[in-house]
Amino acid sequence: MIISWVAIAACVVLFLLINRSMSPIDKAVELGALLPLRVKRGEYWRLLAAGFLHIQPFHLLMNMYALYSYGWLERTFGPALFAAILLLSIIGGNLLSVYLGNEGAITLGISGGLYGLLAAYMVLLFKLGLLQQPGIQSSLLRVLVVNLVINLFPNVSRQGHAGGFLTGFVIAMLVL
Repeated sequence: MIISWVAIAACVVLFLLINRSMSPIDKAVELGALLPLRVKRGEYWRLLAAGFLHIQPFHLLMNMYALYSYGWLERTFGPALFAAILLLSIIGGNLLSVYLGNEGAITLGISGGLYGLLAAYMVLLFKLGLLQQPGIQSSLLRVLVVNLVINLFPNVSRQGHAGGFLTGFVIAMLVL
């Protein structure tokens, strides 16, 4: 789970750095929060950097718990594929946010990558023929319902989640 732990450590360190600042939002912007207009002007590094930034403790805790929970997939996929799905899904989610989201929004968090891992997990279950098992169906349904409810909250990047999910799905379909 080395990739998972490195990503968790990066998110926590950056969270602490942001929240030591007198202006956490300004610090997050300085460190790479996603600002669609800046990305469109060439600050493409924000597409990845924003994925490791969190301002609110609850947001950080929930995302780190989810990343830790998906950590076992790293053993299944191998570190390189796991990292590729996570990182490319962050970028894919943020790209969709830039082009289909609110231009004035400040977006951050690793959830696009988490949705990519969820999609890859679903593809794996399908390809292994495990979606027919009642326990797996029930567990997956609970995860999907929780994620659907999360997307009903205000200030959630639905485009980021959808873009991350689609990116993870495509990668998994191509390589699994």
